[in-house]
Amino acid sequence: MSARWRLCSPQGVPAGVGILQIAADDADQLDRVLEHLGLGMVDVGQVRLRDLLGVDQGVVMRVSPTCCILTPHGGVEILRRLGEVLRDAGLEAWEEIDPLALYPEASSEIEARMLLALASCASPRGVDLLLVQPERWSQPDARTDPDLDRVRMHLLVPPTVVLVGPPNVGKSTLLNAMGGRMVSITRDEEGTTRDHVGVMLELDGLCVRCVDTPGLRNNPDSAEAEAWRLAEIEVARADLVLLCGDSGSPPPAPEHLPVMGGRRLTVALRRDLGAPAWEADLAVSTRTGEGIDALARLIRRTLVSDRAIEDPSPWRFW
Repeated sequence: MSARWRLCSPQGVPAGVGILQIAADDADQLDRVLEHLGLGMVDVGQVRLRDLLGVDQGVVMRVSPTCCILTPHGGVEILRRLGEVLRDAGLEAWEEIDPLALYPEASSEIEARMLLALASCASPRGVDLLLVQPERWSQPDARTDPDLDRVRMHLLVPPTVVLVGPPNVGKSTLLNAMGGRMVSITRDEEGTTRDHVGVMLELDGLCVRCVDTPGLRNNPDSAEAEAWRLAEIEVARADLVLLCGDSGSPPPAPEHLPVMGGRRLTVALRRDLGAPAWEADLAVSTRTGEGIDALARLIRRTLVSDRAIEDPSPWRFW
């Protein structure tokens, strides 16, 4: 069976819905593949709820005679298992896609690539920027900027933001305030967060993966030490680290973190209790709301600058 499959949603990032594509060389072959996988007959333009290979339930959409889309739940393990079943069924991993084959209605290759990217774009600002790409690439003097290209990719794949600081300074409360819902345990007791907690948030039009880590303190118990060993992995690969503290305790010095990935910002929490004695990039208060929106904008601008969004140059987003 010479059919191919590809994961289109971001790999390793949990989401509500995942997207997988299956393609074949001709319509008859795709019919046979769907029957072989137990998905039944699906005509072009049809949307059907199906059992997905014994792994999940989801929607099967046939977007062209030679291509269909599966939309299971977006759990990391579900997508990994579906990939295994497709490989075991004889389908090849689809490394390179002909976008015009997926979107025959597109008027150009760039428009087809745009439609493909929109299917997995995480950020509203990314959607806006993608929609203008066909026009920008149609200009005779179109020239991309590689540096801006790299920055703009954060609009497609959510960057990771990690909160680091002493215990009981309000890191978890800040995460809840930015998310507008309870996403992290908060108590007025040191050591409440015993493991890192990750959640997807939209901050000023940029979707980011925010991670709350256990509080850094002297003489941690064995559970806290192990939790921090795992959290350090997140810190090392973070695109942005927020060094947090309040008026009663300084933020952790960078030397407390053996390996720190990406950029960092210093944030003073609980501003309503007083100004810190140390310099911060921004002070916020979850009690009064002071600085919460400004912090969202600062995080977005640190990761994806205003120039990256407003510059009229075309974007090589594939």
